[in-house]
Amino acid sequence: MAKKKRTAKTLPMRILEEKGIAYEARQQARKQFTAEGVAEDLGVPVAWVVKAMIVQRSDRSYVLVIIPGDRQLSLKAVGGVLGEKNLQMADQRDVQRVTGYQVGAVSVLGFRRDDIPSYLDRQVLELERVIISSGRPDTGLEMEPH
Repeated sequence: MAKKKRTAKTLPMRILEEKGIAYEARQQARKQFTAEGVAEDLGVPVAWVVKAMIVQRSDRSYVLVIIPGDRQLSLKAVGGVLGEKNLQMADQRDVQRVTGYQVGAVSVLGFRRDDIPSYLDRQVLELERVIISSGRPDTGLEMEPH
């Protein structure tokens, strides 16, 4: 009899469990680094696959922006919320340095640094389900968005 592959708990999984938040770890067919790829592997709407994106401010500080997987991030819109014009996407090195995750596998939970403010697109809360990154590109965490 073949043994079922066990997934080691990631920091986001442990955080959810500590807070008593129910989730289902969804193993993907292969490593995925895009919302579209994850959605295809798991057979869910792209919108459910939440994007966690790191934006760099002009003072070299960072913010986390969380949007549905079927949306494109508008730096102009984020700038309007922050009252700032000179924003850019953080580069791969900075993303890994400040979050502890590689680009494409950034979770909304368990950052290496705790001084990064988060901004959530309200549309995420209107979704039936969401899938956040487990911190690994082969596993998503499905849950209710509230």
